[in-house]
Amino acid sequence: MVKIVNWNSEEYWAGIDLRNKLLKTSAGKEWIKDLPLNEEKDTHVAAMIDGIVVGTLLLSKKSQTIAQIKQVAINEDYQGFGIGKKLLQFAEKIAELMAFQTVVLTGRKQAWGFYDHFGYQSVGYAYSDGQVTLKKFKKRIYTKKRIGTLEIIKHITLKEMETNG
Repeated sequence: MVKIVNWNSEEYWAGIDLRNKLLKTSAGKEWIKDLPLNEEKDTHVAAMIDGIVVGTLLLSKKSQTIAQIKQVAINEDYQGFGIGKKLLQFAEKIAELMAFQTVVLTGRKQAWGFYDHFGYQSVGYAYSDGQVTLKKFKKRIYTKKRIGTLEIIKHITLKEMETNG
């Protein structure tokens, strides 16, 4: 199951634990020990199996039209089972419902093919940060739901005008 979890919740801290073990260690960076106050307004997403967090990511607002996916981490025992795909699709759906037009992310070299597969386009050149090689990606998302809502509103308005006229 993939779901939104509350900042500073038990599931959130389980995601921090995954991020520390998988992302911070491999990058040679310090582990997160204190509550990241800068993440309070982000949307925190967790993949759960039998009540255990096995994957996590954050969706962060960069501007009125751009959302950023960050801190994607999947428990090594569960990699290759489609959990990353489910997390990514869930985050994109949230971004779409929040009326963002573009999703951006920074991916590690080993995930570049994964992001390419899901329609992300690389932006610029690869670069190193600590012990990892990274590249920026972006994807345009479409808000079909908003278009559908506008059609419904238009239909209701026309109907009301017919009734009242």
